[in-house]
Amino acid sequence: MEEEKVNSHLGLSDADDPMSDSKTEDHHHGDENKQDTPNSHSDDHENPDDDDDDDSDMPELIDSKPKAATNIEEIGRTEDTNKKTSPVNDSDSATTKQEDPEWMDVLGNGALKKKVLKAGQGAATRPQRGELVTLRSKGSLDDGSEVDCHESITFVLGEGDVVSAWDLCLSLMELGEVAVLKTTPRFAYGENGRTPDIPPNADITYELELLKVEEAPDLDEMSGVDLCSVADKKRERGNELYSRKDYSGAINSYTMALKLLEGAMASEEEASRKAVSDLKIKCFNNLAAAQLKIDAYDPALKSCTSVLDLDSENVKALFRKGKVLACLGEYEDAVKTMKEALAKEPSNKVIHQELSRLTSSESKQRQSERQLYRRMVGDMASVTQVNSKKSISMWLVVTLSIVVVIIAIAAAISTKSFEILTW
Repeated sequence: MEEEKVNSHLGLSDADDPMSDSKTEDHHHGDENKQDTPNSHSDDHENPDDDDDDDSDMPELIDSKPKAATNIEEIGRTEDTNKKTSPVNDSDSATTKQEDPEWMDVLGNGALKKKVLKAGQGAATRPQRGELVTLRSKGSLDDGSEVDCHESITFVLGEGDVVSAWDLCLSLMELGEVAVLKTTPRFAYGENGRTPDIPPNADITYELELLKVEEAPDLDEMSGVDLCSVADKKRERGNELYSRKDYSGAINSYTMALKLLEGAMASEEEASRKAVSDLKIKCFNNLAAAQLKIDAYDPALKSCTSVLDLDSENVKALFRKGKVLACLGEYEDAVKTMKEALAKEPSNKVIHQELSRLTSSESKQRQSERQLYRRMVGDMASVTQVNSKKSISMWLVVTLSIVVVIIAIAAAISTKSFEILTW
């Protein structure tokens, strides 16, 4: 019963490993449609270990959106700028004008609109960020295909566990309200879509009914096992966002998972601590992969180091650490780290290729440093020669001056002596 309650925290059922080739079913009332939740995966999804750097031959992890937007005014300004650069069809403009009386333009630019079909129980019943909400949902594409259909789905509002359109509009819905949302791809599945049911750049129309609003479970009162369960859902959500190339969203999900695991580490059971440690390794490894994708090298290095603190033999962390160090220009340390990874996986072709590349880069860097040193030494030698010549000239002038003075004095003395003798 406790496990069911924890799962309801995110409105999710346990999912298969995203690094496997299996698909995940939706367990809410036998619905076969997918939803934008941590356990929605497909065969074609990219994962944190199959990135553009061609390290797909690396040993896989055991497993392996942006945070829901809250500044609606800022989002509206950005969407409005994009809208001005796009051609507008006259018929679309006429349609928008006809819809204005009934539709709420949530962002002020037509990117996300809401229409009330059935009034709710008053503004006081609107959910707040961090509360647990339960919805009935049905989505449809422009061609009439149905997506994200659920008789009941439960999640924490504002934590990025669903499409941004839901997180943004639910705070405007009242308990018992039925509403229609029209969203552009930015607040749904973006330019990549979701294989196989949602194409790239798809507009989606949702019908939502807010069924329940309640307080989320108190994480401080949850057991280590339950915290691990919730954290694992966040990790799975991060994997899905990563596969859709939403790296910032993935980073947000992995970070939330790690915060939950910090609380779970307080468990005194050895088995529980081992499970928490293994899950933290997965999250940190995947976090590093996402951070690399957005060139966040210092945070990525910290994530790799966190993995190695827990498991010094982790090849994936060593490999990524080597890549991060190279990106930071620290080729000597990068080569050393990559050699450590190769020693643990001597047959890994990807490590061999990366080590060869880093060795070449290190050689070029050293050659460049030597050339710079030669130029610096040459410049210093030239300055020394000039200074030496100046010094010799100066001493010659001083010496000649002294000789002239001595001769003058001697001449004066001789003249004086001659005068005395004559007198």
